[in-house]
Amino acid sequence: MKRRIFKQFLSGILGIILLLSLAGCGQSTSNSKPDDTMEAFYDLIIKQDTTSMTDLGIDDSEASDTLKTYQTSMISTLQKSFKNAGVTITKKQANEIYKAISSKLFSLDHKITVTGQDKKNATVKVSSQYINYLDIFKQAKQTTLDELKPLHIENLSDAKKQLVSNVIEAFNSTDVSSDMHTQTFKLKLQKIKSGKNTLHIFFPDNYEEVGSKLIEKCNKSINIKGAVALSGSSFLQKRIRAGLRKARLLV
Repeated sequence: MKRRIFKQFLSGILGIILLLSLAGCGQSTSNSKPDDTMEAFYDLIIKQDTTSMTDLGIDDSEASDTLKTYQTSMISTLQKSFKNAGVTITKKQANEIYKAISSKLFSLDHKITVTGQDKKNATVKVSSQYINYLDIFKQAKQTTLDELKPLHIENLSDAKKQLVSNVIEAFNSTDVSSDMHTQTFKLKLQKIKSGKNTLHIFFPDNYEEVGSKLIEKCNKSINIKGAVALSGSSFLQKRIRAGLRKARLLV
């Protein structure tokens, strides 16, 4: 039976929906290794690399379009998250933060193990290092407050720029975890069309859930949206303004 899959996955942190349209007809290929499928999902979502997806037989343009959609959505979500926390940042600034996050996620080590498999179903365990988003944003917030006086920052615009710079630096300098978070996924052998190929591969039914859980396992306990909110909801409108007033009095 022909299937047309609109694949959605979320960056839990973020409420991001990605669309991967698998369509077409042509040569039939087979790949029945469930660990390869989960490796492809991990690489696409966490490392933002389409190579493993295309190795499965997924059309290159479809995989690339999905990744671009993800990247655009994540940058947009960063802007909205900061705005909701009282900090308005530009698309360029959000993109710079996004690059720092992506670079740190790319450095995570992970392990994928098939824990059960028969002809139609498979269970795969994914273990991954993670980063602590909340600590990173809290660190950037406090660093910015501490720098107001010594850097002679006396207006809100400069304070925002300094915050963005400190968020980027915090992601660049933070250590990844020494331990790993683990999540188990269930896959089914499915017939999928992509480009000119018809694939018979183990694939998850709920793509959104897979993406969400992978993202969750790569941070300590909270997503980016939540980390920004908890670290900065009273940040600029209250503490930065108070800090600016204090800095002016002390200069």
